[in-house]
Amino acid sequence: MAETLRVMIADDILPFVKGLKEMLSEIPDLELIGEAFTAAEAVTMALARRPDVVMIDVSWKDTRTSGLSARQHHEAGLAAIERIKRQAPEVAILAMTAYTELIELARQRGADLAVPKELLNDFDQLDRLLRKAVDAVRVPRMRKEFESLTNREQQILEMMAKGLTDQEIAGALRWGIGVIKRDVQTIYEKLDARNRAHAVARGYDLGLLPKGCSFRSDGT
Repeated sequence: MAETLRVMIADDILPFVKGLKEMLSEIPDLELIGEAFTAAEAVTMALARRPDVVMIDVSWKDTRTSGLSARQHHEAGLAAIERIKRQAPEVAILAMTAYTELIELARQRGADLAVPKELLNDFDQLDRLLRKAVDAVRVPRMRKEFESLTNREQQILEMMAKGLTDQEIAGALRWGIGVIKRDVQTIYEKLDARNRAHAVARGYDLGLLPKGCSFRSDGT
């Protein structure tokens, strides 16, 4: 029997929160203990209730007042992630975003796992990602073993090492961008990597990347 996880949602898009609540209610061994609708409220609630895992959006529109740039909207979520992780390191953080360029930033600021929101529309995958985030906090990250990459994941890792974006990789391999994004996330998980640069570094450390895969400024 799986451990019951106490989950908190932090997002200012009400239909999305409603959908997540409905999904969580259908998954066994998950308990929703709170909902936050501003970045500041997310921090306060997480520190007060200490859930097992916080699902937090990176970009917040509740901070949208005159003069705020898109970067400042993202900064609100990133700062919340950083503060929660600093003051409650035992709380797992699953960052979610509609903007794939923010995934690595969220990881750098302390998220234990950061994923595109589109990956959260499957019950089994949602449960797996929540438990993956919790495991990242509780399980020592000292294992030498790693799950083997598929041939396509290996190709993608090599292209990442050359500096290609997800869009460029999708074009080169003639796969949809959604498929590539999912594969990149899987590579992160398999290599126990925090972000793109860490995945490439892990690739070299583990002997998965041959010499000559590194980025070259001429783009070739």
